[in-house]
Amino acid sequence: MMNHKRFPLIPPALAVVAGGLVLFTGGLHAQTFQYTKGDLVLLFRKTGSPADFAVNLGKVTNYNNLPPGTVVNLPQLSQTQLALAFPELNGVRWSVAGVNRLPVTFVEHPAQTLWIARPRADAAVQSAAWLRRSASLQGNTGAQVDAIGVRAHYAGNDLLGAGPDNTATGVIVPLTGAFQNFNLSAPLGPTGNYANNFQGNVENQTPDDFTASPSKVARSDLYELAPGTTSAGTLNTPGRYLGYFEFKTDGTLTFNTTITVPTPEITGVRRDNGVTTLSFATVNGVTYRLRAAGTAGVTTPVSTWAAGASVVGDGTVKTLQDDSADAVRFFSIEAQP
Repeated sequence: MMNHKRFPLIPPALAVVAGGLVLFTGGLHAQTFQYTKGDLVLLFRKTGSPADFAVNLGKVTNYNNLPPGTVVNLPQLSQTQLALAFPELNGVRWSVAGVNRLPVTFVEHPAQTLWIARPRADAAVQSAAWLRRSASLQGNTGAQVDAIGVRAHYAGNDLLGAGPDNTATGVIVPLTGAFQNFNLSAPLGPTGNYANNFQGNVENQTPDDFTASPSKVARSDLYELAPGTTSAGTLNTPGRYLGYFEFKTDGTLTFNTTITVPTPEITGVRRDNGVTTLSFATVNGVTYRLRAAGTAGVTTPVSTWAAGASVVGDGTVKTLQDDSADAVRFFSIEAQP
C-alpha cells in the first residue's frame, strides 16, 4: 500500500509516496518570485557566471518529519530556468538553507533554529553533522540565510518583471548593474560560510566532468540545528539529521530520507585456521562493513579503524571475515543505508 502525504508549497503541491517517487499536482501561475521567513532556499552560483539562481523549496517544516524511505521530487527547481542560468552544470555550486527568525514562523521550534545542508565528500557516505551553536551565533548565521531569500524576493518583485527568469519559485538575479547591491552571493560570502558567520562551507560543487556521465549525482545532507545551551548540555552537539538532497546531471533535485537502520549486533564469532568469522543480523539493502584494530585501536574512534570487507544485507544473518595474525583484535560492524 502506498502512503500519500500532501505538502503546501508556493503554490504547487506534492503528493509524496513513501519509499518511491512523487506526483506533482497543481500548476505555477505567472507571478514573480516569492519568499517568506521559514522558507528553504536553494541557491546556485558559478564562478564567472553573470548571475545567481535562487529557488524556493517551500517551508522547512515540509522536510523535518518525513517517513524513512521517502523520496520527494522537487519540481520547484525548473530545468528550463537552470539551463537559462547555467548552460553547463559542471562546476556549479549549490546550497540549501532556512531559518526560524524572530518573530518565529514555527512556534514548535526555538528562535534561530537553522536548517542547513552539508555537502558530501563522497556521495555514498553521509557527512559529519553540523554542530548546534548558541542562539546568538546562530542568529548571526540566520541573518545571512534570511538575507538571501529577502534579496531574491526584492529582485523578483521590484527589479524584475515576471518571465522565464522570474517565476513564483525561481529567480535569476544578475550580479551587476541595478542588482549589484542585492546580489545573492554577498550573504553567503566567497567561501560559502555565510560571510564567516558559520562553522563551515555549505556549498556543494559539481566536478568538472559532472555531466560526462548520467549516473553521477551530488548529495548534501540536511541538518536541523536548534540552538544549543550549556545548561542543557546541547551546546556544540550534533544537529538532527533529516535526509539528503540529490542533484542529478539532468538538473533534477530530490529530497531523500534514509531507512532507519538498527545498530548492527555481532551474534557470533569463531576463528578457524587463522581466519576470524563474525556473524550478524542484517536489514535488506543496507551495506555492512567490518572495521578492525589491534590494541592501539582501543583509544581511537571506531571510524578510524581499518576498513575490511563489506556485504549488502538481505534480512538474513551475514558473515564477514578477518585474517589478521594479531594476538589481540577488536571488531566492529558499521551500517550504511
